[in-house]
Amino acid sequence: MSLLRNEPSDWQFDPDAAYLPIYHKGSLVGFFKQEYTSEIIQFLNEEEVLKKALKKACGDLLKKTGGDTSKVNYLVQKYIKVSERPKYGTRAIALLLQERQKELDLNNQEFTKFCDTFKISPTELNSIYAGEAIDDNLLAPISRVLGISKERVQEVRDGGEAQTGT
Repeated sequence: MSLLRNEPSDWQFDPDAAYLPIYHKGSLVGFFKQEYTSEIIQFLNEEEVLKKALKKACGDLLKKTGGDTSKVNYLVQKYIKVSERPKYGTRAIALLLQERQKELDLNNQEFTKFCDTFKISPTELNSIYAGEAIDDNLLAPISRVLGISKERVQEVRDGGEAQTGT
């Protein structure tokens, strides 16, 4: 239950059932085991609040900058898209490299030298971070740096294209 004006939360459940029904705005959407429902409902309601806050913030931003307020949903989707973890492409590989750097506990200079020992030059590394296309000749060095197969690096780089070929 919402504490403001006794409004019900968007997501709710019935705590008296073994498999609890989950409701969204009064409509049944599915059933979950009792031990998971509270956490699921809490997460879903928090997500709703964050989406509303993002929509309000984007609306305020558009008003403040004199933008078209009818573009609020477009702006919300744009921010969500750039905030999501990239699954494929150069951005995904750049993120994997950054995570590897943290895993190894190396500063930027040390990581650049580390990559260079695996035949990824500082220029090539900067190009990856800048989002430029990754050449096939870098797949093996990147795989060695990341500790994953060359095929997996290619799959991440190419996205769905590599998956359809297998």
